[in-house]
Amino acid sequence: MGGIEGDEGDEEGTPASDDAAPAPSAGSAGLLWPVRLDGAPSALRRLTRDELVSTLEVLTGTAPARDDLPEEQRSDHGPLLTSGMSFIGPEIGKLKQVMSDFAVRVTPAMLVKTGCASTQQTQRDCLLAWSLRFAEQAFRRPPGTGESAIYQRILASADGTKDGNTIALEGVLTGIFFSPSFLYRTEIGAAVAGKAGLRALDSNDLAVRLSYLATLAPPDAELLDAAKTGRLKDGGERGRQFARLAASDRGKRALAVLVFEWLGANERKVHEKSQKYLTGLGADFEPSVRASAEAAIRKVVLDSADPTVGGLLSTDAYLADAPIQKIRQAFGTGKTASGDTAETGRAGLMMHPHVLAGHTKDDGASPFQIGVFMREAFLCEPIPSPPPGAADMARDGVPPGSTMRESLEYRTGAGLCQGCHQHFAPMGYSFMPFDPVGRWVKQDPTGKPWDLSGSITPASGSAFSFKTPGELMRGLASLPQVHGCFAQTALELAFGRHLVTEDQEMLVALNDAVKKTRGGVAAIFQTIVSAPSFANTIASR
Repeated sequence: MGGIEGDEGDEEGTPASDDAAPAPSAGSAGLLWPVRLDGAPSALRRLTRDELVSTLEVLTGTAPARDDLPEEQRSDHGPLLTSGMSFIGPEIGKLKQVMSDFAVRVTPAMLVKTGCASTQQTQRDCLLAWSLRFAEQAFRRPPGTGESAIYQRILASADGTKDGNTIALEGVLTGIFFSPSFLYRTEIGAAVAGKAGLRALDSNDLAVRLSYLATLAPPDAELLDAAKTGRLKDGGERGRQFARLAASDRGKRALAVLVFEWLGANERKVHEKSQKYLTGLGADFEPSVRASAEAAIRKVVLDSADPTVGGLLSTDAYLADAPIQKIRQAFGTGKTASGDTAETGRAGLMMHPHVLAGHTKDDGASPFQIGVFMREAFLCEPIPSPPPGAADMARDGVPPGSTMRESLEYRTGAGLCQGCHQHFAPMGYSFMPFDPVGRWVKQDPTGKPWDLSGSITPASGSAFSFKTPGELMRGLASLPQVHGCFAQTALELAFGRHLVTEDQEMLVALNDAVKKTRGGVAAIFQTIVSAPSFANTIASR
């Protein structure tokens, strides 16, 4: 992860093949953006770390630190999709320890909440009744007779003393928190007559799907009531319930997490950067810069005149935030001197330091890494993986005095490399001045001015040119293809998987919503949750 030179030879994010153009997509005829239908449906969805934290907060009022939980295995920089994902290898041991420690920590408070204080046998009955109610919340379904028998055996050690009752309840909570029924949510459904492979979710699982999309947490009492009375079968009611949940504090946090997943920026990355870039930022910089990005998302979607995908990619709502001011101010001297200038023109969340840190190396510049990400995440145009030995294809003998861009263009200028790099390098070159934490370095390492100009041709439209990253982002922000690509990401996160042929009806509805609202974020989610297919699932394959 060294300096600039690593960019042209990295196996990740530096494709180079004569299959240069992005692969054709299935199922995209008539849509604003290219769609790939290569998903793998599953009846099980692993809770993400964000969902585990939110769920435990709802159940107990507190939760383990997110970073203490096992980090999910990501296959690429795309959104985290957990349908069919299992806990594997060392994750299991780490998770068991975290959940055991957490159960021990919260048991005293939970014991008080049970309100059980009576004779020995009555108290055991009271603790069992409470445990079954708690398990129903945790499992998002009533516990079975076998589970009830297990808790009854564990609670046999409750003897009316504080220590005895505490140990017994610790055992129950540990079992619940490490149970597959807690760690995974089910989307099994029942077969739909006349529609092979399509299954209708029961009311409870439908409420769970809706609630986790809206809040990252299990359903509240009002949503469960709507499920029990059959009202969630109506798309309009699902839309109303989603809007209510999305307006809550948990809903606002869930929105930020979803947008961060789209932006490839939901994981902490600032602390991984080389120390020279962290100088002067302070220990609280990483949480405060993420908070700034979260606030900007809320301002765009909830409080702005442009609550659209384009608004997310063009907003300047964060520029005055304290952690951003640290990044924008003058820093360093000589060729590494940094600080925002008129040329910087920060526009949109892609130029926010928190997001930039998610796509930069620990040391040095990362134009190809950033360019590949933007082509795939914003345009839904996949870049093929580099062929074996891609680094060896780069040309040697860079002319003396070449700028960073000239050097990279020379080294990747051979036919096999150039055919693929042309699809993402121009966007990445426009971001060359940003260092690993998002500072704007004022000049090329040679001392020459930056050349940040370029041109791209989206699959759905004509080429457009830009001279600065701000112009690039404003151009992308105006593209319906980008708005549709965001809608696809939202749908994938709603279903926890990549898309399949059976999703085409939903894609058409999203396409219409994107056109009518110019990429309105609220309209995209309302379209998803109110559509008939949101109440269905696809049989595992």
